[in-house]
Amino acid sequence: MNSAELSTTLKKHPIGVACALVAIACGVMLYMRAGNIAASQTESDSATAEASKMTGNVRNSASLVEHAAEIESLSKEFEGRLMKAGQLAVNLQYFYKLEAETEVKLVDVRQSTVPRNAKSQYIGVPFTVTIQGSFAQVTGFLSRLQSGPHFCRINTATFSKAGGENAGGTGMTLALSLDILGQP
Repeated sequence: MNSAELSTTLKKHPIGVACALVAIACGVMLYMRAGNIAASQTESDSATAEASKMTGNVRNSASLVEHAAEIESLSKEFEGRLMKAGQLAVNLQYFYKLEAETEVKLVDVRQSTVPRNAKSQYIGVPFTVTIQGSFAQVTGFLSRLQSGPHFCRINTATFSKAGGENAGGTGMTLALSLDILGQP
């Protein structure tokens, strides 16, 4: 087929030739884009995940001010329950108050040396406490200690029968080693 015949054929069937050229162009484009399907799918998935995250953020931000106020209020309440390690007199007064409320006899109460940990904002303020009283009084003291205004962790507890004439056979002694959550 020479160029004159080709030119004549093209002139006789212009729509067919145009369709063939479009089909060839589409085939070439499809072939070229076939390698990008996986990348396009990954990109689409990441865009969908980001849109979902943004939608969740917008939905959750509706009550953000109230949540921030609640967290701030709880934080202040928490800070109020912490014991200050350097306030020895105030710290010991807490145990004397418990003694008066539960009617136990406070035999010994000592604040131990507070470990210096510059990395931590909160520390356990260590105490050793020895009390005497009836079983009900001692358990009342423990109950008040656990449900009191400060966060308390009892490390060791040693119960023994109270000695002496005043015990009357019903008394007991409790020696505690405990930590109260506080700030240095």
